[in-house]
Amino acid sequence: MKKPRMTRAHYTFLAQFINDYATDQNLTPTEHIILASLMSRSLCGTNPNFDGQRFLDAALEDIAVDPLEVGQ
Repeated sequence: MKKPRMTRAHYTFLAQFINDYATDQNLTPTEHIILASLMSRSLCGTNPNFDGQRFLDAALEDIAVDPLEVGQ
C-alpha cells in the first residue's frame, strides 16, 4: 500500500489528537505510550523529514505518570 505524503501540520494534528484522546479516555500511561508508538511507526515513510521521537514527545505531552513510579 502506498503511504500518503504528509506535512508537519498533519503530524501536529495527529500528535495533539492522540494526547487529547488519551486524556479524555483516561488511558493508562502504558496505553497512551502504546497508542502513540503505534501511530509513530505507522507514519514512518510518509515524509523523509518525519522525526519519530519528536512526534512521540508531542503525542505524550500530557502523559500522566506518577512521579513515584519514575525510575523504578
